[in-house]
Amino acid sequence: ACPNCGGAVTLRAAGQSITATCSQCSSVIDVADENLRIIEAAQSAMQQSDIPIGARARLKDIEWEVVGYMRRSDGPGDFRWTEHLLFNPYHGYRFLAEEYDHWTLVKMLNRDVPGAGREGWIDANGRSYQFFGRGFARTTYVAGEFFWRASTSDVTAVTDYIAPPYRLMVERNDEEIIVSEGEYLDARLVAAAFKLPLRVPSSSSAGVSQVNPYKPSFTIVALAVVAATMLQGTLLAISANALVNSQTYNLTAADKNKTLSSGTFRLNRSGNIEIETTSYLSNDWLELDMALVNIDTNQSYSVFQSLEHYSGTDSDGRWEEGGNSETSLLPPVPPGTYKLLIEPDAGLFSKPSSLLSSSAPLPAQPVTITIKYDVPVWSNYLIAMALLLAVPAISLIRRMMFEKSRWEKGGVAE
Repeated sequence: ACPNCGGAVTLRAAGQSITATCSQCSSVIDVADENLRIIEAAQSAMQQSDIPIGARARLKDIEWEVVGYMRRSDGPGDFRWTEHLLFNPYHGYRFLAEEYDHWTLVKMLNRDVPGAGREGWIDANGRSYQFFGRGFARTTYVAGEFFWRASTSDVTAVTDYIAPPYRLMVERNDEEIIVSEGEYLDARLVAAAFKLPLRVPSSSSAGVSQVNPYKPSFTIVALAVVAATMLQGTLLAISANALVNSQTYNLTAADKNKTLSSGTFRLNRSGNIEIETTSYLSNDWLELDMALVNIDTNQSYSVFQSLEHYSGTDSDGRWEEGGNSETSLLPPVPPGTYKLLIEPDAGLFSKPSSLLSSSAPLPAQPVTITIKYDVPVWSNYLIAMALLLAVPAISLIRRMMFEKSRWEKGGVAE
């Protein structure tokens, strides 16, 4: 019975435990002392754990019973976690640590680890561990029974190393150095084992020893890039890329409200159509409302193009805007005989009407329209490349953000 309040003190690992807490007043009692000496009088209000004392679960093919738990925090108290003490009479003790819904199963090592406590890389259990951080661990609450004299006055210096999913912890106090190795456990596994409500860790908060789930799939993407490039090469090889018509029209003011026509041309198979208009404008504009017409079926495909080019000088020097050519691509059209109808509109059509009655030749603007058939298309290939490369790029960014979240928990505490 508790010497403080007379409450029951239950021992689940009798003969192993040194301290235990009273289930009524939470006093910490030295059960190895025949007089049940009180190590720490009644703690503050009792704090319940997600996993109650006495709960059993199978982890790593071993049946464990929770015999105690303690709350711990770093020196400033900004980072808190819970350590559940697990016991199996044949396998001894383990700790199940929970840090913001991240779980780690921890085993104390019974051998020295060379270099433990220093910064840099160290080797242990056949793994290379990277220095993660150094600080202090302060015990703020204990419940249940423990194989050492646990109390809320315990403070240890802690050095952490990681090799995800593994974690190496070196704890020092004035009396001893303890080296423990932990393995990250999926929250779903722990919830299922202890029949707990599932709480999945926030995706924005990485666990200290959690394996980074974001791995850029460079091999798969590389294979997809090669496949897409080979497909594009095949399409380039089989594309006719044939010039079917090219005409130059000398537009004058007399062509206003007229419909111009190209010569007819024959397409022997289905394919796309590229229409390129070139006109070297000088401080002028040009608009072409065009229709590609299938003479056999009278089916038409509309195209509109607009060109303008202006230049001059000002206080900042010479300036220039616009362009002298425009290209349009029509989707595949069926085989047949075609012609291009053109309704032009241009700045030169606004010239004074008196010029039309003059015997002098009208100002003319040469316009060349070139029609190609079954041309290779690069846009789909470039879009595919952008999407394929975006996959590893996004994954790489998410991987970097995950590591940033992890390492924000590390460092050396002042």
